[in-house]
Amino acid sequence: MLGKMLILLFASIISTFSNVSNAGANSTELQLITEEWAPYNYLEGDKNSGFSVEVIRAVMQELGEDHQINVFPGARGMLMLENMPNVMNFSLFRTPEREDKYKWIGPLSDEAVFFYKRKGDPRIFSSINDIKAVKAVSAPANGLVLSHADKLGISSIIKSHRKEHQLILLLKGRVDLLVSVTPIGISYYLNKMNYPVDSVVKTQVMLLKFPLYIACSKEIPDSIIEKWQSALDKVKSSARYQQIYNKYLFDRY
Repeated sequence: MLGKMLILLFASIISTFSNVSNAGANSTELQLITEEWAPYNYLEGDKNSGFSVEVIRAVMQELGEDHQINVFPGARGMLMLENMPNVMNFSLFRTPEREDKYKWIGPLSDEAVFFYKRKGDPRIFSSINDIKAVKAVSAPANGLVLSHADKLGISSIIKSHRKEHQLILLLKGRVDLLVSVTPIGISYYLNKMNYPVDSVVKTQVMLLKFPLYIACSKEIPDSIIEKWQSALDKVKSSARYQQIYNKYLFDRY
């Protein structure tokens, strides 16, 4: 009788250990990472803030999950994404060169960069030819915006590394137009510089569109990718998503 009980106890222990092991094997501990790129993801003191951060948190709430978000330099984050399992890195451009390297969730937002003029400027800009006709355009010193402007043949560019300086050139009348960041980016930097939101006016001319995505390690199961995509789609179709977006356009003023 004692032998039979020991056998049953041993079998129960083995079964429990097996279930725990299988649960661990089937679970995926996600690492959510991002970089400093205001107003989408940035540190405000020691707190993660930004439009994309808030959307990600809304998705996790929809899923009933709570993963820590860690901020790393952009280059380090890309190395982690390429060499470590179960990494989700946001907010990234989904380019043809990156397409097959990762799995994708998104877009988090469908952003665009427009040309801006000073408030009170009566001129109407409706085409790239109108942009080319001005004396000077303020733009970043490198990156996606500058490369697209160059491809379009816009030669009157005054380059600057700092977003605040790019805006100052426009606000002080030293250039005719600005092309730099998205609408919520404009709002973020005007607020940071203590200027009203309507200090600059968006023209009809768009330079480029760039949807922002979550790039995911290839090792993450498709079932998790699909679950997150479905939750993101649900968040984006809700009033909460628009509230988050509007917050970064207006709430700071």
